[in-house]
Amino acid sequence: MYTGRMIRKGFLHIIMLFLLMSGMPNILTASDLSDATAMRQKCEEEYRALEITVKNFGNPFVLRRYEDAGVMLKEAKLCLAQSRYKDAMDIYKKYMVLNNQIYKDISVDYINRAETMYNNTAKELVDYYDNEKVSHYFRLAKQNVDDAKKAASANNYKLAIDLCRNSKKYSIESYRIAGQPVPDKYKKDISDNNKELYRE
Repeated sequence: MYTGRMIRKGFLHIIMLFLLMSGMPNILTASDLSDATAMRQKCEEEYRALEITVKNFGNPFVLRRYEDAGVMLKEAKLCLAQSRYKDAMDIYKKYMVLNNQIYKDISVDYINRAETMYNNTAKELVDYYDNEKVSHYFRLAKQNVDDAKKAASANNYKLAIDLCRNSKKYSIESYRIAGQPVPDKYKKDISDNNKELYRE
């Protein structure tokens, strides 16, 4: 009787082990789906965040890379629809590398534009330099450009772009403080500073 009980107990253990092992692929699939879904959300948020930056000031090379990034996200989405979660993850990882490269490339254009704006503003408003607030804004515009260069050197390209926007904001405000109209050539920068797409 004791032996029979042991046999039944052993048999039950085998059945439980079999059920556990047969359920493991589903557990792994659920985990892969969860990881891929979270990565999709992150990548698509990054893509949307890039749109204004790229469309306002992206050069043709950057714009083409942004289009390539959009294609990658569609491919990854298709992999999710086909339950190819690991393939989707591979694409999302490649997307994040490209996303960072786009930020790197466009940060160069932002720094150049912010520096050009600062220099042009200083020349155009030099007669107002003795206005304490105008001269203070000149310094802030220059400081933000310098900080943007440091951020880019440290591979913090998003911060570099934000600092460039700050610099351009101070350059633009210098005209208003001086009682001068802001040149039309900076309309796009005003939209960009407000995180808006510029429309002609």
